Amino acid sequence: MIELLCLLLPIAALSGWYLGKKTVHQQNQGQSNSLSSDYYAGLNFLLNEQPDKAVDAFIKMLDASPDTVETTLALGNFFRRRGEVDRAIRIHQNLIAKPNLTAKQKSQALLELAQDYMRAGVLDRAETLLLEIVKNVDNNLDISLRHLIDIYEREKDWSKAIEVAVRLQSISNQWMGRQIAHYYCELAQIMWDAGKVRMSFKHLKQSLSSDGTCVRASYLQGKYEKKLGEYKHAIKAFKRIEFQDRDYLPEVLTEIIECYQLLNQDKKLGLYLEYLLQQSPSISIVLANAKNIKESKGKAIAAQFLTKYLQKFPSVRGLKTLIEYHLLELKNELKSEWVMLQEYVEKLLDKKPVYQCKHCGFSGKTLLWQCPSCRNWASVKPLSHE
Repeated sequence: MIELLCLLLPIAALSGWYLGKKTVHQQNQGQSNSLSSDYYAGLNFLLNEQPDKAVDAFIKMLDASPDTVETTLALGNFFRRRGEVDRAIRIHQNLIAKPNLTAKQKSQALLELAQDYMRAGVLDRAETLLLEIVKNVDNNLDISLRHLIDIYEREKDWSKAIEVAVRLQSISNQWMGRQIAHYYCELAQIMWDAGKVRMSFKHLKQSLSSDGTCVRASYLQGKYEKKLGEYKHAIKAFKRIEFQDRDYLPEVLTEIIECYQLLNQDKKLGLYLEYLLQQSPSISIVLANAKNIKESKGKAIAAQFLTKYLQKFPSVRGLKTLIEYHLLELKNELKSEWVMLQEYVEKLLDKKPVYQCKHCGFSGKTLLWQCPSCRNWASVKPLSHE
């Protein structure tokens, strides 16, 4: 009840202002009394949990006094926030049908109704209303374009999302390059899956033109070049990620290593891994170096190398790998305790997330280019401290 009263306070204040204004200008005092009566009747129905009767009363109030447009908009918004979308739609539809609305009032009513439909999941109707609003460059253009982008993202209509994002960027001076780059990446993946390789690479180029720091574009380019057997081009694309956003470098280390090995360039691989170790000794880079040392110099030297770095940079993942190295060297009668420790460490890792959104904190074990919680792009990153 307290929550309901708090939500109704702004409506009551706004309605009171309009009632006062109406009283000053009306010659017929009875009209004002009728309007006031309808308002308080609607309020009483709300307080007594009779929302349908409340809607009827407020619509009657609107019929009696067109000056209460803002109050009616607020009431519809109130119902939508309560999750009573059908009632919000009814109020806003009735308002739009009224004659003599100003262009600003009509635009606001269309926007509210579009938001009702979005809340109800009826995206096609919401899109139609928003497209009508954006024909006018004066009223609610910015927010309507943002809602359209939201709709096109949910419908995965990436071409329309690009078109609207470009327009929003031009009228708001807000940089939309990050989102646009990811939309092009989505198109690139669709083209690749359809076997249209040239179009796929064209979209990746457009992505990098929109945002030169788009890790996803470099990641996809590297993956596709590798599948085509263009290992040198793949390495070049993967290496670009170090300078775009180093946090994502662990995601492509295995790919880079495989490309060097397929080119029989083990020496270049070793030099590159040593370079990365000097630049940023994250656990992924340390483990990649340890694996390379193990393959070239043996398990014992790799274990010594790993132990040295774990003393400086403790890591559960590093400990797991070190245990595996020691298990390979131990005799059967000594293995049971180490196996038990290995199982315990694996359970610890299973409970920990691998990725986390830097914006809202959402975490998981799969790399997602758009956070499913806050819907930001490129905000989910690998956790490097484990």
